[in-house]
Amino acid sequence: MGKKEKNKKDIVWFGMKLTPEEKAKIKLLAKRKGVSQKEAVMSLVNDEVIEYKVEPAPGSLLDRMQHLVGIVEDAPRDLSTNPKYMEDFGKDSLYRRRSNSSDSE
Repeated sequence: MGKKEKNKKDIVWFGMKLTPEEKAKIKLLAKRKGVSQKEAVMSLVNDEVIEYKVEPAPGSLLDRMQHLVGIVEDAPRDLSTNPKYMEDFGKDSLYRRRSNSSDSE
């Protein structure tokens, strides 16, 4: 019994539509690895979603603020994910650059 036994309550159905080419790639990958198609896909998913702990350098800002990491709930993991945040970024400097270049002419 090498595989973990799972309770039926722990398993959910997940399906998706694939093109024949996508399905063939998954089948080929599984064959090359000598595993099931599900195991081939889940291996790639797990490789991409590895969680890791960052060890801050002693005395760094992260080290000094470590007690604050993760205390905000219901927020994006990365605050830069808000596209509005960067909407007008650089417009002022672009305008200044054009103004300065016309002054030098």
